[in-house]
Amino acid sequence: MTVLLALASQSAIASQTACTFEGLRASQYYELEFIGYSNVKPMIVFSSTRFDAGKRITLPPENYSLKSFGPEAALVHLEFRNPGNGSLPPSFSLVGRAGKAGLRIGPTVIAGVIKCDD
Repeated sequence: MTVLLALASQSAIASQTACTFEGLRASQYYELEFIGYSNVKPMIVFSSTRFDAGKRITLPPENYSLKSFGPEAALVHLEFRNPGNGSLPPSFSLVGRAGKAGLRIGPTVIAGVIKCDD
């Protein structure tokens, strides 16, 4: 776990970003970064001005299910379940394809875009 957190904080890891979700809602931003290679389950980093003042939070793999992920088609279906840990964002789902996506947190849906490296 320490190794993953260290890797997430290094600027060199940005070159391994497969896809990024960016969602805007009024004066708030939401971002999910999928770090890794398409043939391996990516590390997922969440940040939002709404939760923990925009701090980047690496999501524990045991708390999310990546049902679909395809950087070539900017395709993603992710479900994250918070087990009651206050240091993690609330439960959410992200569904998107071909550059458009929706991030659902409770009853709220934040529209956004998915950008993937070619």
